[in-house]
Amino acid sequence: MDISESVNRVCIVGAGPAGVVLSLLLARQGIPVTLLEAQADFDRDFRGDTLHASSLEILDQIGLAERVLELCHAKIDRFQFTTGQEQITLANFSHLESKFPYVALIPQEKFLSFLTEEARKIPNFQLVMNAKFHDLIMESNKICGVTYMKEGVEHKVVAYLTIGADGRGSRVRDKAGIKLGKTTPPMDVIWFKLPRGKNTGSDNATGGRFGTGTMLVILDRGKEFQVGFVILKGSYKALREAGIKALHNELIYLAPELKESVTELKDWSQCSILSVVTGRVECWYKSGLLLIGDAAHVMSPVGGVGVNYAIHDAVAAANILTGPLLKQNVTEMDLAEVQLRRERPVRFIQSIQSIIQRRIIAGALNSGKPFRPPLLVRVLTRFHFFQKTMARTMAYGIQPERLKN
Repeated sequence: MDISESVNRVCIVGAGPAGVVLSLLLARQGIPVTLLEAQADFDRDFRGDTLHASSLEILDQIGLAERVLELCHAKIDRFQFTTGQEQITLANFSHLESKFPYVALIPQEKFLSFLTEEARKIPNFQLVMNAKFHDLIMESNKICGVTYMKEGVEHKVVAYLTIGADGRGSRVRDKAGIKLGKTTPPMDVIWFKLPRGKNTGSDNATGGRFGTGTMLVILDRGKEFQVGFVILKGSYKALREAGIKALHNELIYLAPELKESVTELKDWSQCSILSVVTGRVECWYKSGLLLIGDAAHVMSPVGGVGVNYAIHDAVAAANILTGPLLKQNVTEMDLAEVQLRRERPVRFIQSIQSIIQRRIIAGALNSGKPFRPPLLVRVLTRFHFFQKTMARTMAYGIQPERLKN
């Protein structure tokens, strides 16, 4: 077996938002970083592309926000959904006291490509694409790097600290023997794209639509719609058996403005099904290893906050670990401090997502008649204070991160 070896202070597995942002922040502090990405590029369909105000403020701290916003294809100033003739605003971001009072929709492919190009300008940063994680290197009960496969050759990265940022199906987590405590929300989401067409009926069609036992989420991406058809968990087989035309009819019923473009959805191969699973690991670290992002806590798509919590994990890790890494004196107490800093905000937002899933989404999907949200929801959402509070909760959570260095 041909094994080539490189040595680095930090090896990060997974070039998603958590891994890329942490790589950039550590490299900026003079810490050598190797970032491994299993795929050959960043082009994957239906990855989260919502950046909230708190993340944009972090990017602004390092002078990148304005350039990132040049990649933006839409800005959302409110989260709202329609049921029958009633439109309900759950969160109004225009009330935020921020330089960025909105949610920016930025294709994750472009976002990650931009940040890695910025990181490449730093001599002590190395990105290896098409590097498929193989195993952890253990020495004296401490994780001290990884092996990965690239073009049939096994490579070895010896590292003082290894970061698992390889997403909800984290192989680093599995190899470390860290178990994910899963919960199963009552829904799955079928994602697909449709051309925007000329007659949408709205300058920004982003929002949710409730029907009879159905729910639709539309993200207006300028030239196209990204559409999520929300279904009861386990009902995908029955939906497919009903045929693609039946799906067309459901879509037109929920969103008549899609009538012009829905026929472009010709085959189920154009759809991706996201089996919604949420959860957290009990302990985010082992000696020489830290998990962040979805590797540590799998987020629901509700609220579009997953990318932002991954970024905030990266910022917390950079704030806490930069000093110890520069001194090559990272202890398990340092890694535990990252979890302590981030676990409460994660638990909080996951509890909010769970309430929305159980009280609103599950109620809609199980309804045999046109769905109306609970009376308390309909009353509270009429008040600007509630809309502002929900917007701040989605944008910042209970403990937003700021860069210290």
